[in-house]
Parts: sequence; C-alpha cells; structure tokens
Amino acid sequence: MSANWVLLLQPPQGDPCRQVGGLSLVLRLALDAQAAGSIGIVDQTGDPRVAAALTDRRLLTPVLHEPPNDTRVIAVPAHFVWHRSTLPSFLANMPHGEPHMALDLTQFTCSAPYGFDPIAVTDARTAARAEQRLFRSLRKVQDGWTSRWLNRYISLFFSRWLVKTPLSPNQISVGILAIGLFGAYLASCGTYTTLAIGAILFQLQSVLDGCDGEVSRITYRGSKAGEWFDTIGDDLTNYSFFACAGFGLYRVQQQPIYLIAAAVTVACGLLSSGLEYRYLIRIGSGDLLKYPLSQATTGPSRGIARLAPLLKRDTFVFLTMLAALANQVGVVLLVFAVGAIGIAAAVIRTEMRLARSSPEVR
Repeated sequence: MSANWVLLLQPPQGDPCRQVGGLSLVLRLALDAQAAGSIGIVDQTGDPRVAAALTDRRLLTPVLHEPPNDTRVIAVPAHFVWHRSTLPSFLANMPHGEPHMALDLTQFTCSAPYGFDPIAVTDARTAARAEQRLFRSLRKVQDGWTSRWLNRYISLFFSRWLVKTPLSPNQISVGILAIGLFGAYLASCGTYTTLAIGAILFQLQSVLDGCDGEVSRITYRGSKAGEWFDTIGDDLTNYSFFACAGFGLYRVQQQPIYLIAAAVTVACGLLSSGLEYRYLIRIGSGDLLKYPLSQATTGPSRGIARLAPLLKRDTFVFLTMLAALANQVGVVLLVFAVGAIGIAAAVIRTEMRLARSSPEVR
C-alpha cells in the first residue's frame, strides 16, 4: 500500500468528545492514527468541540481540511474505540487500488493478546465497556506470575482513577519511587516490625510500579525519559531495599554474612544494570524488556534458567514480603545473592554473544 494515507473522521452516532480512559473518543482515534503512521487527520464531523480536541499537543499529525491528492483515505465514524493493533493490522492487509476505504468496524475482529473488537460508544454503558476493555488491553504477555494474578488487578484499578487526575506519568513515578525508598529506610532499622513494614512498602511499590506505564500508554504520554525513569527507579528501589535490609540485619544480629550477601546482591545488580543500560542507550530505548537476555537451558546455569520466573521482579518482591512477615528476610537475602550472581553471569554471556554477532557493539 501507499505510505501516504489520512484518517477521515466521519460524523458520529454518539458524542465524539466523551471521555474514555482519560482521552476523548476523537482524540484517541487521531492519536491511534498518528501511531500507525497517518500523514494527516481530516475532520468531517462539523463539531467545533472536535476541532478543539484535535489541538492537543500530543497530536503532531496535521489536521487537514481535505485529503491531499494521491493519498489514501481511511474513513471511520468518530465514536469508536478499537484496540491499538486494529489499525496497523488493517493497514497491513489494506486492498490495493482503493483510494477511499470507509471501514465497517462492526465487522472487525481482533486476535491480539488481550485485544478486543471495536466498540461503538453511544452511551454510558458502552463507554464503560470500552474503558474496561482498554485497560485490560494494557496487560502484557511478558508479565510474571505475580503480576498476572495479583499486581495487574490492583495497578489497573488505581490507573483507572489516576487517568482522571492531572498527574503526569513521571509524577506518578516519583511518588512510587518515594514509597520504595521509604520502605528501604525502614528495613535499615533491622527489627521484625520495620523489616515487615519495609517489605510491605516494597511490595506496594512493585504493585503500583505498573501505574505510570499504564497511564502513559493509555493516554499517549509515553516518553524515552519516562522509560528510563521507570527502569532506573525499579533498580534503585531493589538495590536500596536489599542493601538496607542487609545492613539492618547486621546491625541487630551482628552477623557479617548479611552484609556480605547484601554487598554481593548490589554489586552484581549494578554490574548487570550497567551492561544492560549500555545496550539500551545504544538502541535508543529505556525499556529493559528490550534487552535480549540469554536464557541458558543446558550446563551449569540450567537450574538458574528454570528459576527465572522466581527471579522476575514482581515475584521476588512478593516473596521478599512473605519472608519478612515470616521473619526470614535473612534467608531470602542469601538466596537472592546467589540469584544475583546467576543473573550477572547471564548478562555477561549475553554481552559475549552480542559481541560475537556484532563486533561493533564492543
């Protein structure tokens, strides 16, 4: 298909400026089109509120009076909500030789993970259904056990409230980081009570950690700076908690093994993060999920590879909280020190593999 196409917003059957998931329907459609590569938005609704909504600073694609010559036109009613994969999927299979396509969205089906079919939003009931589907679509197939069965339910509940506030995703990240760092401070006191409360706050930070990303994705306020803030904030919380927990246990019990375990965990974590950050800087991203970590399935690291789900952040933070409530933080600290060594080894193997396949990355 031609690379040049525009989205034409047709008169809706409902209110095109109804808010769903923190955005008006018409602005969401325009931002979806922008993300899919549209070179322009044509407004044929005749509604001055739509024209005002399309002045949003997130919309960089120009709003045109009519489609330019030699461009394809995709026409949709301005009262629909669709999954973010719907438009790219249609574009990939768009028939040739048809310069103007009026999409019958009632005939579309979406097979993407956590996807949903287009929804015509005409009243409060359909708006509530569309919002519920939009937030459910924010789940990730990469989510670990704890995120899938616990954390996402809670973070999505809070995100549905947060999108209605003026808070930006980065401001949410700051608040989440503060919770984690306060939990680390409490852990440094080393008593059962402070370790337990600190671990609960550590878990709360892990749960709410999904909110900034969810809010940014559903309201199109994501940024590279936000990705880095989220990645560094998670690592800073992890290292702070285990360093403080090790120090607190040593201060109360006078057992050097806890200081050693904390030092190993933090040192291996910093080594791993440094190598991962270097790769992310090189590819121009701050999203740690884009790091191609090697997963060994044979040899000495086979056991660690099998334990990989337990070493995902959502699960090890949850296990840390359970251990603190059972007064076993020291045991978990020793186990995670071994796990940190295994992760560092996996990152080093990844770097060696990348260096062999692409010598310029050295």
